[in-house]
Amino acid sequence: METRVFLIRHGVTPWHAESRVLGQRDIPLSPTGLEQARAAAEALAAVKLDEVLSSPLQRAVQTAEIIGNRVGIDVARDPRLMDFKLGRWSGLGYAEVAASSEYQRFLREPTATSLPDVENLDAVQRRAIGAVEQALRDAAPGDAIALVTHSGLVRLLLSHYMGSPAVNYHRIRVSPGSISILSFSDDRELPRILAVNAVGSLDRVLKGASGHG
Repeated sequence: METRVFLIRHGVTPWHAESRVLGQRDIPLSPTGLEQARAAAEALAAVKLDEVLSSPLQRAVQTAEIIGNRVGIDVARDPRLMDFKLGRWSGLGYAEVAASSEYQRFLREPTATSLPDVENLDAVQRRAIGAVEQALRDAAPGDAIALVTHSGLVRLLLSHYMGSPAVNYHRIRVSPGSISILSFSDDRELPRILAVNAVGSLDRVLKGASGHG
């Protein structure tokens, strides 16, 4: 029997529309983000979720609560699911950050670069993995767990469970309100990846999950 973990990226905020870097700044969802959260909740309505965990930042909690309310489950917060700590980059425009020499150095060596008030990529990945592993330890075989978090963390988790180095995380696209699905067997080793960046109905993904070939 397999335990499924649904990795959900929260909906967008007004800062996304302004192309501003969020990091751990606590910005709520925009009307568009609320619609994306409702769409994710609708996609998950047919799944018998046993737990809903969320980053404590507003944009994730709002998304998680819409999902939890849809299926009748209270949301638990896990700080390990929080977005990257980005220090003085938070609140700046994407273009301004991308043009900085520090950011260019971070792109070249994201796991080795140490910048003031900026969280190391490996540290972010370790805490995200820790949140998933604890959720699996607490779950019963066959449970379904929803984790609502941020784009970078979803990508780092997918990279890890695909066996890919963390530096490749930026190559995975994760859209707002999207759902990626991991399926862990009883031995809880590396999971099957059932979906990445899914938006809309999950029926076809879940019905085909047991197929081979």
